[in-house]
Amino acid sequence: MLDHFRDFRALLAIDLRRATMIFAALPFLLAGSSGCIGVSAKATGPAVPGAVSAVKKCRAVRPADDGSIDDLEDANNQIVKTAGRDGYWWNAADPKGSKIEMQVIEPGAGGSELAMHMTGTTVPGKPEDDFWGVQLGISFVSDGLFYDASKYAGVAFKAKVGTPNSARAIRFKMADINTHKDAGICTACWNHFGKDISLTPEWKEYRVTFSGAEQEPGWGDPRPQAITPSKLIALNWQVGPGQTYDIWIDDVTFLDCE
Repeated sequence: MLDHFRDFRALLAIDLRRATMIFAALPFLLAGSSGCIGVSAKATGPAVPGAVSAVKKCRAVRPADDGSIDDLEDANNQIVKTAGRDGYWWNAADPKGSKIEMQVIEPGAGGSELAMHMTGTTVPGKPEDDFWGVQLGISFVSDGLFYDASKYAGVAFKAKVGTPNSARAIRFKMADINTHKDAGICTACWNHFGKDISLTPEWKEYRVTFSGAEQEPGWGDPRPQAITPSKLIALNWQVGPGQTYDIWIDDVTFLDCE
């Protein structure tokens, strides 16, 4: 009887050692089998600072039902107060002496009464040396920083040049959490997602979808794959260095899918 008990204790000790070895190896076994059974796990790229939300894509777009950002018909610098938006128009110039004046005056696009008019000159120089020109802009909210535009597909506006010698090349940009300095993420800021646009002397509508907007090549940190519509901060129209400009903007609105 005593011999049988000794044999049982020896077998139990062996089983306990085996169990300890299995539990010690368990994290490594799980790490090697993180994909689904029968399906190869896809490798993920490096994480981009700041959340990149899903971007709404459409085959065709139209002005959103509640998308009006501003039509300027109230003759002030505040945008239309709707859908959580209550921000203001603003302007900025580089520290090298570029000038900008903005005012809401007649006439507007398509027979409307009023539009935003921006005029001035920009100093020649290299953007990397702080000769970046001027910007006309819109902030979406007056309190806080971010605006959630994830239900929309992009932004449209009407624009034209007012004089034959005006600069026609501008860049339309949409600032978000990854590109605006105030969000605290970017280390090389201000390379907002947008589109280069060439204006004409006649009023024309320009549509820039979130899925089609891009950063300028060669600079900016981070460089996420897409804009983050759920964390938008501002819109702006930029005129580069060494230009004389006379530009009109009207009927700014969000877009939705048709």
